[in-house]
Amino acid sequence: MAPSLDYAAEARATVRPPRRMFHPATLEYRRWYRTDGSARTQPLTREALALRLAATDELSMKEARARVARRSHALPAADQAWLVDRRHTPLERRPLNQAEFRMLVNALDAIWEASGGSSHMDGVNRRIALRAVAVLGNLLDEYVASPFQSAALGDIFNEYHLAHLCRTIENSRQAESASCVLLAGPKAWFAAKSARMRAEHQVGLAKSPAASATMRLSERPVVAVIGGRLHMFVGGRRPGALVAPPAPTYATFG
Repeated sequence: MAPSLDYAAEARATVRPPRRMFHPATLEYRRWYRTDGSARTQPLTREALALRLAATDELSMKEARARVARRSHALPAADQAWLVDRRHTPLERRPLNQAEFRMLVNALDAIWEASGGSSHMDGVNRRIALRAVAVLGNLLDEYVASPFQSAALGDIFNEYHLAHLCRTIENSRQAESASCVLLAGPKAWFAAKSARMRAEHQVGLAKSPAASATMRLSERPVVAVIGGRLHMFVGGRRPGALVAPPAPTYATFG
C-alpha cells in the first residue's frame, strides 16, 4: 500500500503526454523524450532528471533538485517504481493507493459505528474490523498517522503499526550484523544500515509531537530511538533512570 500516492501521481508516471504539448527546452519534455525526439520507455525520475539538468545546464545538484521539484512532475525513483509496478499488477493483486486506502478506512469506520449493539453479529463485525485494522498496521513500512475516526480502531492501528516498525528495526539490525559476519561486502552492509536508519526514522516520526494524541498520553509507554537504540519512556521518564535535580533559577536585576 501507498497511502500517499494517488491516481494523479500514477498518471504522471505511466501516461505519456503528446510531444507537441511541451517545448523541447522544458523539463516535462526532457522527462518524457530524448533530445532526438524519441520517446522514453519510462519517464525520468526526479533523481535522474536532476542529474541530467546539473550536467547540461551547469547547475549545482542542490539547484538542479530544486528546479526539478518546482518545474516538473517528476516523481522520486521509489514512488515511480511502485506506481509502474502497480499499473502492471493484475487487479485482484494490485496494492492500494491513496483513494483505495481511504475507501477501506471509511468502510471499517462505518462497520465499527454501525455495530455498536450487543448482538452476536455486532460483536463478530467489530472483531473482524479490529483484525483488519491490525493487518493494515502491519503492512505499512513507513509511518502513517492513524486515519481512523474511531478511537478504538485508532488505538489498534497505532499499536500494531508501531510494533511493526520496531520489528523492522530489529530485522535490519540482524541483517546488518549478518552482512558483516558473512563478509557479504560493503554494499550489503551499507544497504542493511540504511534500512535500519530509515526504520528508526519512521519510529521517530511515530513518536513525534505531531503523532496522534492516543500515542502521546502521559502514562502510556513510549518507545523512542536514541543513539541507534530503542528506549521506553513512561510519563516522560525511563523506568529506573535517575532523575536529575532541577537546575537553580537565577535572576539578574539592574
